[in-house]
Parts: sequence; C-alpha cells; structure tokens
Amino acid sequence: MKKFNRFTTLALKAAQEGGEVLRSFSNRSLKVDYKGAIDPVTEADRTSQKKIRTLIEGEFPSHSIIGEEDDNPVSCKEYCWIIDPLDGTVNFIHHIPLFCVSVALLHKGRVVSGVVHAPLLNETFVAERGKGAWCNGQRMKVSSVGKLLRSVAITGFPYSVHQDVRDLADSFTRVLTSVQGVRRFGSAAIDLAYVAAGRCEAFWEEELHPWDVAAGVLLVEEAGGRVTDFSGGSDYIFGDSILASNGHVHRDVLKLLKKGKTKLRRKK
Repeated sequence: MKKFNRFTTLALKAAQEGGEVLRSFSNRSLKVDYKGAIDPVTEADRTSQKKIRTLIEGEFPSHSIIGEEDDNPVSCKEYCWIIDPLDGTVNFIHHIPLFCVSVALLHKGRVVSGVVHAPLLNETFVAERGKGAWCNGQRMKVSSVGKLLRSVAITGFPYSVHQDVRDLADSFTRVLTSVQGVRRFGSAAIDLAYVAAGRCEAFWEEELHPWDVAAGVLLVEEAGGRVTDFSGGSDYIFGDSILASNGHVHRDVLKLLKKGKTKLRRKK
C-alpha cells in the first residue's frame, strides 16, 4: 500500500478505532432507540462517533465535522469530515457482520480521502485522491464485465419504503430482470466498496445521506469506476440518488433507473 498523506492516515486511524468500539459492543445486549419507524440507533453508534470525532478534533480543530448522530448539523467548511460511525445498524443489532465505519474528508466539496472499515469482516478499504484504492493493502480495480446479463448489482431500500414502494419496486424489477443477480447487503458504504473491489458491477439507491456514500464514492472513482446520480449528473453525495458502477455497464443501468421514473422521495 502507498504511504498516504496525514488526512488519509487520520481517516484510517479514526475508522479503525471506531471499528474497535463496534467490536466491543457486538456481543452485548443493546438498548435500541429509533429515529423513525424502522431507523434504529444504539449506544454503539454514539460511542463510535464520539471516538472518531475526538480524534479528528484533536488533529484538526478548525475542520468541520458532519456525523450521522449529530443533534445539531453544521455546514461544511473548506475541510469537512463526513463520518458514519456505524453503517448497517440493522445488521449490527441482528448480529449480522455486514456493518462498517465510514470516514471521508471533503476539501472544497470534493472527497479527497475515504476509508470504509468493516471490523468483523476484517476488511479495510482506503482511497486517496490520485493515489488509488486499496483493500487490506492490495490495490483495487473495478470489474471488466461489460454485459448486464453477466453483472451483479447491489441495492438498498430507504427507511421510507413502508410509505410508498411502487417506484422502488418498479426500478428493482427492471434491474433484476436485466442482470445476472441483485444483492442487498444492508450497508451502502460496503456496497460501494464491493463495486470498487470488482465484486459487483453496479450499486444504486435513493434517499441516502452524505455519511452513507462519501467515503465509498472515492473508493469507486479511484478504482476506475463511475459515480453519478440518476440523472447522470454529479449530485450524488448531497443529493437524492446514486449509481456507482464499473463504468462499463453504467449507461445501461442508468437507462433502467430512468425508465418510468416519476419522483424521488427523500424523507427529511
């Protein structure tokens, strides 16, 4: 693995220490609170975020930090850290090991460092702008598959799924009947890391937040992939939709997602 700059090095340290917090909680009986009908949060989320925030503030006190469990969200400064202390909380509380810590740094609105650390999978994905993407020290590259019928796609469902499932079901059906298979892992950050690692060819989802995708986006881009919103534009970190792919199948999947699309429904 290349030697990374101090920003990426801190992101890596913060993600790993946050991961140790999650590991320490993974076999405990947890009290689960809910931010919405099916949107859980636990002491593990909050403790991990506190650990990560303390590390970042200690090194870069002038930087802004946006975390999933913040009570009072802040706006991004020139340097802005975006952290998800536990992506895949539903998996975590059900003792499914598909969860992770996601830490990203934006400089003037552009992701320059990103780490996705899955402590129970023993996998750490790291990317730095211009230096490539790595998994456990091995360089990552997106897959070379160019046919939808030979592609595996990943998706997830927003917490508003109980309110109106029709558009989601339509999109899911169109992709499902065009590719080799569709997977649903329950962590957008891991989904993006898997596209970067060449394990799957595409990932799409709606109603995500910056902390879900910021680090993973850089992984995909630095591994040679492509990321857009559903319109084919660049509003995928703070916007309502994201499609990440190996680049070869991007246009075809985008057509499937656009076809018959009526609206996007981020729940505020």
